[in-house]
Amino acid sequence: MNNRINGKTALYGVIGYPISHSMSPEIHNTIFDLRKENRIYLPLSISPETLKDAMMMLGSSFKGFNVTIPHKEKIMEYLDEIDEKARWYGAVNTVKVEDGKLIGYNTDGYGFTRSMVEEGVSLEGKRILLVGSGGAARIAGHEILLQGGLLTIANRSSDRSHRLKEVLETNIGAKDIKTMDLNHIESGFDCIINGTPLGMAPWVEEMPVREEVLKNSPWIFDMVYNPYETKLMRLGKTYGCGVKNGFSMLFYQAVKAQEIWMGKMFLEDELYKLHEEIENYIVGSRREDIESIG
Repeated sequence: MNNRINGKTALYGVIGYPISHSMSPEIHNTIFDLRKENRIYLPLSISPETLKDAMMMLGSSFKGFNVTIPHKEKIMEYLDEIDEKARWYGAVNTVKVEDGKLIGYNTDGYGFTRSMVEEGVSLEGKRILLVGSGGAARIAGHEILLQGGLLTIANRSSDRSHRLKEVLETNIGAKDIKTMDLNHIESGFDCIINGTPLGMAPWVEEMPVREEVLKNSPWIFDMVYNPYETKLMRLGKTYGCGVKNGFSMLFYQAVKAQEIWMGKMFLEDELYKLHEEIENYIVGSRREDIESIG
């Protein structure tokens, strides 16, 4: 960063365990630097056993912080207020410290939707295959239904698929959500969304669906962003699919977190400039590492 740290520097950070893989410090510090703000964002390694004790330090010393694995659900016990969408998702990824209170939000849904909008992809009335039933899939499922998508959930565990379906039906009031066994999926979905970790290390040579499922699907969205291009994306291209990874989702969830912390919105022109500069910096400087370690 160009700005020097001093007694007035506002502290932000991300808590997780482990935390060394996180790109959030690079994204947030780049934004602070480009906007010439006296703020700094730190990676904080906090184990599950020390999470409760760490909350006092975070609340007294930080203006806000992000939350990643494995704390997104557990931290909800220690917050003073929780936004409605974060309750829907069952997870918090952003905390604002305001007047001594810790207020929890989840900006992943915004990041997911905004990354779709960025590509001009409309989910309304489209047949969407969502693979997975964990935290990322749960968020995507809510947003797909809110956009009017026709949702099919596929997972290795049928019990988990049905539980996610029940959650979505309760929260959204949606009907006609389908669940399918991964081995019985046919091709022809308008959009395939990977909400699993398959494609990341140590599963870089695995895909969430069989190759045949990619046929006749115009669009693939892989929520994995590390590696920058997964096997799912590479094979999708050979079938003429449009593909996108999770980097824009990561960027826009970070942008929304900053808007929550600062209480002010980014201008659209500013967002496009930030996105381009940060992607060029992070992906350009770390492409070999990203593509080799996943």
